[in-house]
Amino acid sequence: MKLVNWSYAKRYNIKAIFDDFPHVVVLFRQIGGYYFIFSMKGLTKEHIPTRRDYVRMEYLLNKDLGLLEAYKERKYK
Repeated sequence: MKLVNWSYAKRYNIKAIFDDFPHVVVLFRQIGGYYFIFSMKGLTKEHIPTRRDYVRMEYLLNKDLGLLEAYKERKYK
């Protein structure tokens, strides 16, 4: 999976598109020092991302923004 494009949206959000799901717009929000997936638009029943896809999307965006260390240090509950 590759990050195709991202841009800033309203209220400090980021919109991103990934090559594995080109029809889906992924909305990220910042928490702490990194971004996480908040919502997705354009999902279809045939192409629903898995948890692994979500983690990969978050990883790629945070890497591109230079926030990878904060993302790696996040706490799991």
